[in-house]
Amino acid sequence: MTLTQQVASLALSALEEEVRTTPKPGLVDLHDSGAHRDMDFRTFLLSAQAVAPYLGEMFHVAAGWEGSPPSLFTRIRQIGVAAESAMLRATGGVNTHRGAIFTLGILSAGAGQCLRREGALTAGRILELSQDMVAQPLREELRAMEGRAPVTHGERLYAVTGHPGVRGVAIAGFPSLRHTALPALAEGGQPDRNSLCLHVLLKLMTVVEDTTVLHRAGQGGLEWMRTQALAFLTTWPLLTAPAMEELSLLNREFIAQNISPGGCADLLSAALFLEGLEKLSDF
Repeated sequence: MTLTQQVASLALSALEEEVRTTPKPGLVDLHDSGAHRDMDFRTFLLSAQAVAPYLGEMFHVAAGWEGSPPSLFTRIRQIGVAAESAMLRATGGVNTHRGAIFTLGILSAGAGQCLRREGALTAGRILELSQDMVAQPLREELRAMEGRAPVTHGERLYAVTGHPGVRGVAIAGFPSLRHTALPALAEGGQPDRNSLCLHVLLKLMTVVEDTTVLHRAGQGGLEWMRTQALAFLTTWPLLTAPAMEELSLLNREFIAQNISPGGCADLLSAALFLEGLEKLSDF
């Protein structure tokens, strides 16, 4: 298996592990479809399989890129458009992984640049190089958005609230990955891998300004999610069987309020992806 294929495989594993993590409040998992009516577990698996090769391609292109970091981002986004098309074909038009394509795509390219420059893959350096690649073009994109009518949910949110969404997160170097998700993942301390992934997700829910939640439930919904996640972590620092039962009940509350922390789920996938990249050794 080539290194590019290994990276694609790691991306697939990360996306699949995220959707298999159960029970997740408001999100698609092994038990139910959360607050979604147009997608399920199978939809996510089909989407992940369609998307992963493109993430490997982004890594491959970045590992050989000799131009500027911003020009690399332009090339990566072209591959991202193809990945979105493949996703929509696989899911029958359902947007399952658009946010993940954006985030994991940037990190795939950052990993390619990291290998090219450092000869090794470390999460911290991948995040730094990813930020170098996207900061300038995404800032310019946000400025351009101020002068035109919004089209996407993210653009509408920016027009109304000034919240830069996932673009702002990328410009800042994915701080919730660096300071929250990756440390929680490395810390471990949970009964099993599924519990650990849930713990990381809940940690993310306390700090991330999730635009999926903002779109569905506004600022009030976002604050409610954060309060619920923090209270749960305080009550259940260890996700044992009784905690899982309570988390299933919390899932019902999220569904009732139509809240789905999709941005946090994407960041969980990204953390799992970075964890896998650091373990790669066959260069």
